[in-house]
Amino acid sequence: MASDKKSEVGELRSLLRSIEIQRDPAQYQQVVQKVIAYMTLGVDVSPLFSEMIMAGATQNIVQKKMVYLYLSTYAERNSELALLTINTLRKDASDRNPTIRGLALRSMSSLRLPNVIEYIESPLQSGLTDKSPYVRRTAVMGVVKLYYIAPDIVSDMKWSSVLYDMLRDDDPLVVCNCLSALEEILANDGGIVISKKLAHYLINRIRDFSEWGQCQVLQLLLKYNCTDDEEALEILNALDDRLKHVMVGVVMATIRLFFHLTESMPEVYHDVFERVKTPLLTLLGSGPSEVIYVVLQHIEIILSQNSTLFSSDYHNFYYRFNDPPYVKLKKLDLLTQVSDDSNSKDIIQELSECATDVNVGVSQKSIHAIGLISVKLPDIANYCVDRLLALIPMEIEHVTSEVITTMSNILRKYENTHELILPRLNSCYATMTSGSGRGSLIWILGEYGESLDESPYILEDIINNISGESSLEVKLQLLSATMKMFFKRPPECQEMLGRLLEYCIEEETDMLLRDRALLYYRLLKKDVAAAKKIVCGSQKVYSHLSTHSKGSLFSEFNTLSVVYGQSSAEFIHQSIPYTSSAVLRSPERRMNEMDQLLISKEEPEESLLDILASKESVSTVPHILLNPTPVITASEYEQYWKSLPLVSQDNYPMRYIPSLKTLQDLLSKRFITTLACSGDLADVKKMYLYGQHVSTLDRFLLEVVMAANKMEVLLKCTNDKLYKQFLLHYLETISDYM
Repeated sequence: MASDKKSEVGELRSLLRSIEIQRDPAQYQQVVQKVIAYMTLGVDVSPLFSEMIMAGATQNIVQKKMVYLYLSTYAERNSELALLTINTLRKDASDRNPTIRGLALRSMSSLRLPNVIEYIESPLQSGLTDKSPYVRRTAVMGVVKLYYIAPDIVSDMKWSSVLYDMLRDDDPLVVCNCLSALEEILANDGGIVISKKLAHYLINRIRDFSEWGQCQVLQLLLKYNCTDDEEALEILNALDDRLKHVMVGVVMATIRLFFHLTESMPEVYHDVFERVKTPLLTLLGSGPSEVIYVVLQHIEIILSQNSTLFSSDYHNFYYRFNDPPYVKLKKLDLLTQVSDDSNSKDIIQELSECATDVNVGVSQKSIHAIGLISVKLPDIANYCVDRLLALIPMEIEHVTSEVITTMSNILRKYENTHELILPRLNSCYATMTSGSGRGSLIWILGEYGESLDESPYILEDIINNISGESSLEVKLQLLSATMKMFFKRPPECQEMLGRLLEYCIEEETDMLLRDRALLYYRLLKKDVAAAKKIVCGSQKVYSHLSTHSKGSLFSEFNTLSVVYGQSSAEFIHQSIPYTSSAVLRSPERRMNEMDQLLISKEEPEESLLDILASKESVSTVPHILLNPTPVITASEYEQYWKSLPLVSQDNYPMRYIPSLKTLQDLLSKRFITTLACSGDLADVKKMYLYGQHVSTLDRFLLEVVMAANKMEVLLKCTNDKLYKQFLLHYLETISDYM
């Protein structure tokens, strides 16, 4: 393959040097075009640098563009030969054709070579005062490129002052380029300074700018603080028509500026919310689904500041049949937030119909939303329960499971509703396969089962089949519920509780379930009354169900933070290249966070922390280099696992558990290979991993068990001295989820 590419490059060189082809401009252009095609495909055509320099001596603008693109790409590899292009570029920079002048300036400033800086200064200086707007735009951006190579020259020549003067240029694109250039060049000093005179000038000219230029101007105006309330009102009036713009970006930027200008005027600030409501609802009625989703995200942020703003417009958040799932889910969130006493029944009726949606996620979200509204509005709690119970006879598994889960949440606040719920539970368990749904049903039986005659017998049927139960959540709830039922109805539950405890202690392999069973057994053996007090203690009554508040994101309105639903500090891992601000979340910071996680753990036996703390800190453990292509067969893995001792077994908290496919892709990038894993639908997710040291060829075997936001890691290896390095390498890889 390599020889083929070399032969192709050699053939291109022959064609570029051919006198016959050079005499035919059309054929010559086709050869140059072929060189660019190879370049875009990743073929190294840098050996043709001399020939391409000669091809630039033409009046054909298309050919010049291709040649200059080539020169800009390979100039750094051929810095000495690149000097040969300077004469041609400087000559083109004074050509009569403005397109050629602009093209020459752009290519010259894109060479990124320190040894050509002295040749660039004069053409750039002339380009800033050129009569062609295109040339002036190009020259402005050329100043920025030069700033990256030689910031001292830009400062000594006071080009920032020139750019400030060019803000008065007649061409709006030149003005926008100057604003961008000044923001970058002056970034370490806080960017461009927006004075009162400049602010009013930009506002008066804002209609001349393109849509993106208007967004840029509105963003920069956030830096300006009005001298008094009257000036702020004048700006609001001047920009009011921007709320009717067809581009979503302009509308959002205007809304953010309105909030900024009126934050010190409470009465006007409230009126701004009312003013921006109509433009936002208008944007919901048309446009691509992606744009609608972004608008919905911003409406959610606004609701965190004014929860009643859209209460009368709740119909706008009913989803359409052709909405994609992510839009449907977001509209369901908003219906929950805008519900109040005046509209709640209409919303619940709509949500009840959404519960039969073909998309399982949307269906479950609709049911969950009904539960949230019932907790939010006590007066309609019984109505919500009735609507939820009406969904059970449909005998749709995921609907029934979500209804039971939602009922368990409602019971935490409205305990008296158990009389409505319990009679409907008898036939539910057999139809459910979801671990969370069955666990919720068992929890309800444990808490309120004394009111249902069949409760002990339902639990007994589940206990009889516990050996075939795979869900840890169901087993834990079953153990707790049976204990509670024993204290309420001892004669019917004593024998089955004994069988359950015996199974959990003698046969169960999960340590969490076994430890809880041992705790209950020892409590009963020590003092039955004390056990009852502990197990059946008073329940905390929930005043509300926890929901994620996004009010803190209001200050980042019209940014990606709103779309992602998290602060920019959470997903921006480095600062802007041209600023001197500190890195927000560097790899070193992530490593320090992992160190703190390890240091904060307390283990009763000798653990990784104990070993490290005796002689060295966690941060002194060197990084490990792994073989990118390790190979261990399943039989070899099993043989190693049986023969090697366990060097580490620790539990770690998880913020959330991602999909196994995501973990596999992430780990493979760090050369940790997955041998086998369970499915994503399993309540307890397991992964069997391995890695190999790049030089010593020592092997590392991991068994990872994840459940209930907790991760258990078992590690075996052929070299005990390296296990700390490998474990830290693994933990650092998945640190974003911890």
